[in-house]
Formats: sequence, C-alpha cells, structure tokens
Amino acid sequence: MPRGRKRQETTEPSAATTTRRRRVNNRPQVPFAYKLVLNQWLLSLFNVRRFEELAAILRNEALEGLDENKIHHFHHALTAQLFNLTQLPTELLLEYDQNIVKHTQRLNERRVIRGEKPIIWKYFQYLALLFTEIYLDRYFRDPGALLLALNEQIAIYNADKPEPDQIKPFDAESEPWPQLNKISFWMATGSGKTLVMHANIMQFLYYLNNYGKRRDLNRIILLTPNEGLSQQHLREFELSGIEAEIFSKEGRGLFAGQAVEILEVTKLREDMGEKTIAVDAFEGNNLVLVDEGHRGASGGGDGAWMKYRNALCEKGFSFEYSATFGQAVKGNTALTDLYAKNILFDYSYRYFYHDGFGKDYQIMNLEDDRDREWMDTYLIACLLSFFQQQRLFRVEGNCFKPFQIEKPLWIFVGSSVTATLATKDASDIVEILQFFARYVRDRQASIRRIEQILKHGLVTAKGKNLFAGRFVYLNTCGLDATQIFEETLSTIFNSPGGGQLYVENLKGATGEVALRLGAENIEFGVINVGDDAKLVKLCEQNGIATGEREFSGSLFHEINQTDSPVNILIGSRKFTEGWSSWRVSTMGLMNVGKGEGAQIIQLFGRGVRLKGYSMSLKRSGHTNLPEEIGRPKNISALETLGIFGIHADYMAQFRDYLAEEGLPVNDDRIEFFLPVIKNLGTQKLKTIRLRKTINGVSTEFGDAFRKLAPIPTLKKPDPTSDPGTDYLQKNQVVLNWYPKIQAMRSGGVTGVDIETAPNQTHLSTRHVTFLDFKKLYFELEDFKAERGWYNINISPNDIAELLVDQSWYQLLIPENQLAFDTFERVRIWEEIAASLLKKYTERYYTFRKREWELPHLEYRDLEADDPNLLGIGTSPDEEYYRILIDKSEEEIVAKLEELKKAIKSGELKPWEFRGIKALWFSRHLYEPLLYIDANVVEISPTPLNKGERLFIEDLKMFHDGNAAFFENQELYLLRNLSKGKGVVLLPHK
Repeated sequence: MPRGRKRQETTEPSAATTTRRRRVNNRPQVPFAYKLVLNQWLLSLFNVRRFEELAAILRNEALEGLDENKIHHFHHALTAQLFNLTQLPTELLLEYDQNIVKHTQRLNERRVIRGEKPIIWKYFQYLALLFTEIYLDRYFRDPGALLLALNEQIAIYNADKPEPDQIKPFDAESEPWPQLNKISFWMATGSGKTLVMHANIMQFLYYLNNYGKRRDLNRIILLTPNEGLSQQHLREFELSGIEAEIFSKEGRGLFAGQAVEILEVTKLREDMGEKTIAVDAFEGNNLVLVDEGHRGASGGGDGAWMKYRNALCEKGFSFEYSATFGQAVKGNTALTDLYAKNILFDYSYRYFYHDGFGKDYQIMNLEDDRDREWMDTYLIACLLSFFQQQRLFRVEGNCFKPFQIEKPLWIFVGSSVTATLATKDASDIVEILQFFARYVRDRQASIRRIEQILKHGLVTAKGKNLFAGRFVYLNTCGLDATQIFEETLSTIFNSPGGGQLYVENLKGATGEVALRLGAENIEFGVINVGDDAKLVKLCEQNGIATGEREFSGSLFHEINQTDSPVNILIGSRKFTEGWSSWRVSTMGLMNVGKGEGAQIIQLFGRGVRLKGYSMSLKRSGHTNLPEEIGRPKNISALETLGIFGIHADYMAQFRDYLAEEGLPVNDDRIEFFLPVIKNLGTQKLKTIRLRKTINGVSTEFGDAFRKLAPIPTLKKPDPTSDPGTDYLQKNQVVLNWYPKIQAMRSGGVTGVDIETAPNQTHLSTRHVTFLDFKKLYFELEDFKAERGWYNINISPNDIAELLVDQSWYQLLIPENQLAFDTFERVRIWEEIAASLLKKYTERYYTFRKREWELPHLEYRDLEADDPNLLGIGTSPDEEYYRILIDKSEEEIVAKLEELKKAIKSGELKPWEFRGIKALWFSRHLYEPLLYIDANVVEISPTPLNKGERLFIEDLKMFHDGNAAFFENQELYLLRNLSKGKGVVLLPHK
C-alpha cells in the first residue's frame, strides 16, 4: 500500500459493547478486534475501510452460486461495484475466482455422486477463500514485498495509538517467509470453518505446485483438541473426497504425504512415549492445520503446545481456525501481537449474529442464588421456558416444518463435571438433580410457583421482572397451572404419572448415566461424564435413588435421532469441541469460571446453531420468504436459545464474555416499534400479476407451469412452423469468452492473444463434429436438475442440431481460439458449447413459461396489505419497523422516540443518528425508508442497503429538481421486499 495513504479504519464491534478507547494505568485499551492489521491490509486492497462495506455488496442470498459460465455471482457483484482497484484488477480477481470454482468442484465431486447437496458458498466463506487466494499468491510470488506492505499497514495502525496498543512490525532485515507462514481464520462456530479448511488445503497445494515447490512438502497434518473431533474431521474429509487418516506411529504407507494425517495436539511431546509422539519425528516442512486454535494458545507464545505446533510448520505453512481468538489472547501481549498480524479473515460471532445466522438468545438473569425458595422459582421458570418450546414443537410442529426446526433439547454444561464433585457438599450436577426430584415430588409447591410465574413473573428486590414477556404462548394456550404441571411430566420427563427420580449407571455405555422417573418409564435424560461411578456414588450420598443396568446402545450418541427419548443432557466441556446438534434450545451453565471465556463462547456457538428455511442457517425474520410461506406466529420462541445459570456468578461471567465478543447482552434489549406512513392516497394503482392459482394449482415457483402446461422440448428457433420463436432470434444469447481468456493470461497460460476489438463469430459445423454430445447432454440434465426443470425434454440429437444453427447466439472470442491447430482446443470448444446451451436452455424455458402464463395474467389493485408494503403488524393499520436496541443505548432510544413523535405529528424532517438514517421521499408508497450503517441496532424488515439508499437519494434529487418534467406525469416508487415478487405500478384508468 502506498505511503501517505489515509489511515484505514478497522471493523469495530457493536457500539453497545465496545470498550471506550482510554489509556488507564498504561494498559492496552484498544479492543483486539480493532488490531487485526493483516485483515485491515486485505480490506484496503478493495478500497474499503470496514468489512461491512464488502458485506453490503455481497450479502444478498440471490448472489450465491455460479452463472452459466461457472463464474461466481459474487465476482460480478464485486467488480461491478468496486472500481479502480489498482492492486486487484478485474482479470486477477477472475483468476482467483476460477481457482475457487475448480477447488469447489473437486470438493463437490463425491457429494454429487452420492446425491448429496453440493457446496454453495455463503458470501463470507467466499470472501475467506478470496482473501486466501490474494495472500498465498503474494506470499509465494514475493514474500519480501508482502512483508513490506504489511509493515506499512502496521505503521498506519500505530500512528495514533499509545505504546501499549501498538503492534510490533515484522523484522525487515530477516527472512520474510518464516514470519509470514502462519495465517488464521476467526470464524464463528457454525460458519463453515471445516469446509473453508478443505478448500484452503487445495489452495495451498495449487500455489505450491504453481511455484514448483510441491516436493518441498513433507506432510499435511491436522491438529485437533481431542479424539472425538479427530473422528468428526475424518468423516468430513471423506465427504469432500480428501484422503485422510488418523495418525499412526507404525510408519508411513505407500502414499505417505498425500493423505491428511489427523492428530490430537495433546499427544505432542518433546520425546516419544507410549501414547505420545515426539515433535522431531515430523520434521518441520509440513502444512499444518490447527482446528479450535485457542487450545494451546492460552499458555502464551512460549506455551508447550504452541511450541510444538510452531515446530511442525517451521519450514512449512500453517492455517489456524477458531471462533474464540478474542478470548484466547485476552491479557497476553505476545499473543495479541502474534494474532493481530496473522488473522487473515474475521467473521467472528458478532458478524454472524448481525447477519441473522443462528438462533437469537435470551439471558435469564439470576441475581441472588442464596434463597432456596427464590432459586427453585427461578429454575421452574427456566423449566417452563423449555416446556413452552417443547409444547410448541409438539402441538404446532407442522407450521415449523419449512423452517427445519428440530425437537428442543435442554442441556446443562460447564467446564468440567467430575473435577469438583469431591470438593463440594453438593456439586452443580447433584444440585440440578435434586431440583428435578423436588419439582416432581412437591406437586402443590411446583403448581403454586408455576401460577406465580405465569401471572406475575419473577420479580427481584429492585422490582425487575426477569421473565417479562417470555411466556406469551403459555399464557394464551388455555392451560391452567395444574394442567401445565401435568404436561411437563409427560412432555419433559416422559412420565405422565410422575414418579421417583432414578439415576442409573449404564453398563455397556461408558461414561453415560441415565435419568428416569419411576422404574417403568423410559429415560428422559442422560449425563455424559468421565467418572460415572464416582458421580452415581455422590448422588446416592445426597439421597437420590441410584442403580445400574445393562445397556447395549448409547443414549448420548442417539440424541440427534428423531426417536430419541432424551430431552435433557448434562455434560462437560466436550460439547465445545466436536459435539454438534441442531436440537439445543435451552442451556444451563455450570462451573463457569474466570479464564474460561474461549470454552464458553464455543459452547454458546454450538447452542445457537439453526438450519433455517431452505437451509439458509438464518432466523426466519432475516430470510426472504416466498409469498406463500408465512412466518409462524410463535416461531421466535423456537429460534431463541434460552440461557441460565444455577449460580449468579456464572451468569455475570457469561455476560462479560458476550460483551467482550462485541455481542449484545440480550437480557436488557428494548423492542422499539417505529410506525410508517402510507402514501397510497386516493389514486388506485394497478399491478400486473400472475393469478395465484390456475385450475387449482399454485403458480408460486412455476408449479402450475410444471404440472399443467404441455411439456416443451428444447429445439432451435423455427419462426416458420413456430412463429413465436422469432423472439429467440431477436434476443440472442451472447457469450463473451474474453474474460475467460484474460483469466488464462493472468494465470500464465501461453499462446493467448487479446485483441483490441472483440471478434464476433460462431462455432462452425466442423467445430461441432468434434464435440462429445453425450457429455453435453448429461451436463444439461444436471443443469435442469439444479433448477428443478423436470418438465422440459432434451435430446442428444436436438443438441447437435441446435449447435449447428447459428441464429440464436453470438460468440465473442479471439479468432485463434477456434483454430484447428491442436486437440487441446476441443476441451475449450466443449466448454463454450456447454455455456451456450445452458444460456439457451434458460432462455428457452423462460420463453415457454411466459408464453403459457401470458393468458393468465391479471390486473390487481395495489392493496394496503400487499407484502411489499412493509408488514410487521397483524393488520394494514399496524405496520411498523421492529427495532431491537440494547437498553444501555439510551441516546439512540431517545433519538428514536423523537423520530417516532415526528412521524406521528407529520413533521417529516431529515433524521440521522449513529449510523441510522431515515429517508423521506413522498413518491415512495410508504415512509420513512430506513438505512443502517452500524451494528448498534437490529431492524426488521431488512433496512436499505447502501446501493438502494444512493438510488433513492439520487432519484429524489432528480424528481425535486425537474418539476417541469413531471408536470403531466406522476412517479410511484415501491421497494420490492418479497422474494421473487416484482411489482409494476400502473395508474387506474
């Protein structure tokens, strides 16, 4: 980056949780997320200051996937909106994109063969891979220049920082590559780190080969924290078609160095042992992948584990992955400096959450745990929160099926289970079991507390209701406290009549202790613990009925199966490393101590995993739903993770960890409703829409066309026998092959000439005779299947005839690329033919669909309940924006109140505060339009993006400044909110 350039700002955490930059006692005050100088340098190459600026360009879900030329839509979006990238010209970005495409195709080969869903990258995953391409290219091409560029970025960062917050530059006098051979990815749990890792392996090997250094690599090693995670990685490598094996000391096989060797980092030692491996046995020229990189980092730069893994890649390279670098470096200057310079990509949980991924969360505060009566009431309130989720799933489950909600699971987790059992009269785990026993046994007391909670909540000495608004469904479902108690027995405890609590050690299922009520009822819970006998003995000493029985299966490993009876799981920190489930809906914290932030954030990340509609991984309020898919009334209860602790200090510690991660502490969030003004007026506006049904079949997603229309056959245009097809000749497919050629030239391919004026031509009959029509046919069939176009016929014979016909397309390509000088050209011609056929198939299918649907179009009045008219309320008169704000943001709340009063009074004046902006334009059918350029609040429906905001501001300026132009015509504007539903506005005549 050139010297003297304006200092780049870094991506900042939410203003609600960001520590103010102050210098106190000469200690660092800048949050770690501000210090990521490598990440800042990557962003500067795109001429942006914050990650949010790239995210705003790429966040639209419609951009996921490839075009017919197998170029990512993300690439087109980036190059269309970012101009004059002197360090990243378009052709270089295309080269990087095509590398990512090739690696992705390789990862998908086995998935496609098995009929599994292929990998389609989310925008942040694509950016992670693109950043990797940029870094590796420069690292291999000129590590010295890369080091100098990074030192410039460090100098820019250090310019206005006090000494404790400064980052130490790289040593410009020493060899650059050993200082640059470690990069890290700070990515939230559930954001797809494993798939990114698989692609990173291929990216590294590509550049290693490209620069003639493949022979230098000794091994590819993956370090994991435990055996469970090692086995999980082995399965996932197999899915991606990557050779992998658990490391064995027995010696290297015939294909040594080709397979990824998976090893627990805890087994590395200075010397060889029975169950440990000496680091020296691996040499130092390895590609080392480190999963859950926070493990071993806590010992500092000189920690034993850190030393071992550094030795493994001393002459090689390392990729590191973790969701919790922020916690791992806390209070350690050396680690802060190290990771500030090697975290390549930051998509930590604050970004993941604000993008709408994963569950929402609610913290059930506990202020005083000393009073047993108060404590039991608190725990019953937590039980009711879980029961509400369970009942909703059981009673209204059909409504939630499109959103792939799993049966709710209540987990109790902590940093350890058996470690403190012998040191306390009653450990956390025994305390939980004693509560369950009391709840079931003391029927009347439990019913009394249920009634109190539902009527009055749980009010602290300060008058605060800890569960305000959290039992809306239970209070309106028609059950009284007694009925709710009885249902909890059958729904949660699998025991309609109740019974005594039994704790059973399962022989044959190592480390598993079953929970049941009564001797005859099935299990309702399982404890997964290291020392099961010790735990059972402690339970017996505390008056809990115990026993043991033979058990051939595993309650723990079957939890994710649909017929699992387990509703409650109690376990240790192992859940933070390797175990995963979509079921977790309520989480109880045990043994949360200081210095365990990394483990707790990992645990939190696993708890908020969500499949979402169409596997979007998003909460329903952040997903563009089809018109016919309504958002179920109570789904938010099932898309929210309830979090509570059995001791008050656990909750205080957990809240501190969230704040440090830049996350809102949602126990004190305000729900603010901002009204909108409708500008429909008296003028009746018409829209042209396809009928909702044709002969009783929905037209959504083209269902009616697929089921009712004659099945079209893909053919060449023939206006003589089929007059309408002259449209296909007038609106020809255009395939520009020049971008592909430019990518080849950038990639070092020789013999490629770029002409000044595009050469327009066609494939001749001679070219077509060289093509493999069977291969093209199957590629088109796959293309059909991807789009769900099962109602179009394609014949290999028609493909040949179609390609011979030149009336429907234009091909822009250098003339020499079609020369008959080498058989290598045939592969290119087949690629061109496939791209042309896909473009034409899409156009032909759309043409036939519109042709059939045309008689079924109708005029409709634009009604107040149109889905594009901003509907959050239950009726057109109740429409508003829903804004979630941290209670501590008193200034924002006050300013929003001012805006609300202005809207109600009709004073539509400019309003902007802390990155939130209200836009007024009377020609839009409702006002205001909201834009947000910060993470201080969460707004539904989705606010304007930057491009939309600029368009509206420019259009308003033109409208206001050209009164004569609009004298005899009117302008109407309406933002398209619903997925796939455009809107045309026509004045009523």
